[in-house]
Parts: sequence; C-alpha cells; structure tokens
Amino acid sequence: MDTKKSLIVLAISFALVALGALSWAASGGVEIPLMAAKPHPGASGTASISDGSLSIQAKGLRPNGVYTVWFVNMKPKKHEAGAGTPPYMFKTDSQGVGTYSSSLTESPFEKWQMLMIMLHPNGDPTDMKNMVGALSANVPKTK
Repeated sequence: MDTKKSLIVLAISFALVALGALSWAASGGVEIPLMAAKPHPGASGTASISDGSLSIQAKGLRPNGVYTVWFVNMKPKKHEAGAGTPPYMFKTDSQGVGTYSSSLTESPFEKWQMLMIMLHPNGDPTDMKNMVGALSANVPKTK
C-alpha cells in the first residue's frame, strides 16, 4: 500500500511540474544560461525572462556578497538600467548561492542586448564606481 501511495504522489508531482512548465511556455518566457565573468570563474546560473517578470538563480558567487542586476546595451553607445524594481539587488548566502526575482514594467526583448549581474565588493549596491562583473547573458531579440 505504501508503494502505491508513493507512486500516486510521484505521478501528481510530475503532473504539477509539467503543468508549470507548460504555463511558463505559454506565458512567453525564455530561460537563458548565465556566463561567468573572469572575476567569478566558478559562477553559473540561469535567468528566466518573460514580458512581466525576471527570475535569476545563481551559484559559485562570493559568499554573503551583494549583487545588482542590470539590463545593458553596448551599442550604439553604452546604456544601462536596473532590471526589475529598485534596488535591483540580492545577497548571496554563505555558500555563494543567490536568487533574484522581480516584476518587469516592460518587455526586455528587442530593447536590451544583455543582462548583467554585478558584484559590489564593499557591500553598497549604490556604489556604481567599484562594481565588478559576475555573470552575464545576451537577451534574445524575441521570446
């Protein structure tokens, strides 16, 4: 009887995961891998972007580090804006794992070229002069 209950729970869990994936796809979201910058060679992560939200899961970052998230255009001239809602930041745990989630007021597709995650070594997310690149990804032109 316990095996039967376990199989039922497993089947229901699988159905919920599949339903979540289908609803994410239907919402027009994309998942993009984040690439590590030289100062963070062991870092990795994934960004999930849709028209209305941004979610980031990252690991291999500085333990207890303060990071901010930016949309960036490099050409024709460099321009950036905080990704989501102020203060556009997250803090990693003692293992260097961090998550960020925010709503977006407009779609980043066709507007921004890159998503960048920056470390603030002094712990001040408003210090723009001393931030260091951690992770980045190209934002697809379309979803």
